[in-house]
Amino acid sequence: MGDFQKALSVLVYVLSVPPQTQVILADDLRDTLELQVRSLDDWLDIAEKSHPAILAARAQWESAKQKVIATRSEGLPTLDFTDSYYQNGYPGQGLSPTQSKINTVGFSINIPIFDGFSRTYKVRGAEAQAEQRAADLHNTENDTLMDVVKTHADAVASVQNLQASENLLNAAQESLSASMRRYEKGVADITELLNTQTALSDAQRERIRSLAEWRSARLRLLASAGLMGRQTLTQSQ
Repeated sequence: MGDFQKALSVLVYVLSVPPQTQVILADDLRDTLELQVRSLDDWLDIAEKSHPAILAARAQWESAKQKVIATRSEGLPTLDFTDSYYQNGYPGQGLSPTQSKINTVGFSINIPIFDGFSRTYKVRGAEAQAEQRAADLHNTENDTLMDVVKTHADAVASVQNLQASENLLNAAQESLSASMRRYEKGVADITELLNTQTALSDAQRERIRSLAEWRSARLRLLASAGLMGRQTLTQSQ
């Protein structure tokens, strides 16, 4: 009982409500969540497409590849095109006594000359950075997806434990009801009734432990897939 009151006090503090607030917890031995976990392939696909760490690493890799392209293009010849229109003379000159309209078109080609291999070094540096970003992406994907594999296995195991605890709780409740009927008819003694009450108490504790394990595993699976904080927290898995 002391541990229970201590836990309630901590809960009130975490919720930032007045200390005298009475907290009433609902009896949730019957979990209303849909106890299904998507296949591992589905979760891996979700993580690969939406996990923030993978998306960030992929964006950095794409940026590095674009930098390689830009660096290479700096050493290529360029062609510039200009088109000008003048009416009644050119800028900075007096107005022409006669009306005139002049269009000029120009092309210019810029060809980089030898720069002491500095351009080559820049390209190699950009390529090396792109390779590093690709390696970072690969490592991030491996670490993230491996975490999904582990948390998915924990979630599947917790669902199985939760279903087993429900069967145990149902059996204990039925056993207690049968013992009470036998006791009322004088067929069973008080010892049998107390034993069935103890068995029910044990089954309820196991049910609570399994519920906590399932909900913790569910949250860890959502977090490992990069979905923590989204609306999917309230949806069945």
